[in-house]
Amino acid sequence: MIACAILAFGLAAGRQGWLAGLPFVPLGAAAVAIFLIDLRHYRIPDRLSLPLIPLGLIHAAAVTTLLPRILAMAVALAALTLLQRVFLRLRGKSGLGGGDVKLIVAAAAWLPVDILPLFLLAASVTALAEALIRRSNHEQRLAFGVHLAPWLVVLALIG
Repeated sequence: MIACAILAFGLAAGRQGWLAGLPFVPLGAAAVAIFLIDLRHYRIPDRLSLPLIPLGLIHAAAVTTLLPRILAMAVALAALTLLQRVFLRLRGKSGLGGGDVKLIVAAAAWLPVDILPLFLLAASVTALAEALIRRSNHEQRLAFGVHLAPWLVVLALIG
């Protein structure tokens, strides 16, 4: 976890300067923790995902205007909450956990608005690939945070 945080800081600091790289330390550490916890327990703790929201906004304020990020967060929260409810009503079970939604909202704080669809697509494609590979095991649960967390760090560093 420490190595990922240091790597994220180093990459960001190399591109944007050491001060701009500081928020990437907790982002990298949280992403690794989210990956490991979701992989093992199928949950994303709020104590890891929720602090990423203000941290992402602080980072964003240094590089851009906040209004597009705040709007993206609101749209993501509304759309994903609606998707959760529709899926639950149609299938009778949850298809997207609350931790996943909070992590996607945090991603909206970190990522430029035009990169957010790429983030969702990349995480969905890798999750679909995992589901197809595991299909023979008849495993029903999929830890989506395992796919969201790495893409968030990668695209935040690029964006």
